[in-house]
Amino acid sequence: MTASPQSSPSVDAADRGRLTISEKAIEKIAGQVAVETPGVHGTTGGFLGIGTRDNEDTRPKVKVQLHGLTASIHVRVGIRYPVPLRATTERLREQIRTEVSARCGVDVRQVDIDIDALVSDTNTNGRRELL
Repeated sequence: MTASPQSSPSVDAADRGRLTISEKAIEKIAGQVAVETPGVHGTTGGFLGIGTRDNEDTRPKVKVQLHGLTASIHVRVGIRYPVPLRATTERLREQIRTEVSARCGVDVRQVDIDIDALVSDTNTNGRRELL
């Protein structure tokens, strides 16, 4: 009779090895969470913030500093205007904190957000109607 996995003696977690998650992996996860947030996109182009434009085909730029199991995350995004900026960035901050913590097992203490581009709805021709 062979032993099934359920009947084998449990092994202490410390004896099984250890898992290391790189900053790059956390950056990709945070970037994907950001792009899934309504109204948030990546940006392309530009130099020192000049000429930067919204690009829905790219993930936002993310930098992570990992200290043990604590992470600080910096995100650079483009936002579709006229969404409420404060509400959108708060929702983005909470989504990143929640999802990165759940998926990676790290404590996200800080999420800094830079808005690189505001892009108006593509249905406009650049003109506004005054009422």
